[in-house]
Amino acid sequence: MEPLGINTGLLIVQLLPIILLFGLPLISLLDLRKKNLSGVPLGIWVLIICAIPVIGSLAYWIIKPSAETK
Repeated sequence: MEPLGINTGLLIVQLLPIILLFGLPLISLLDLRKKNLSGVPLGIWVLIICAIPVIGSLAYWIIKPSAETK
């Protein structure tokens, strides 16, 4: 895309933070919705992911909370 004045490599480098900032938390929240969490644990995870998007999402994927068994 050089003829248009767009450097493809630089474009990817510039879009990566935007994808991380919006895409990772969105995917984490959608995955959290599939889990059978309820009440306080669900609320805490939603707050963590929304308040600190990248770090909260990474923590969610590292810890991988499971549904409580009763």
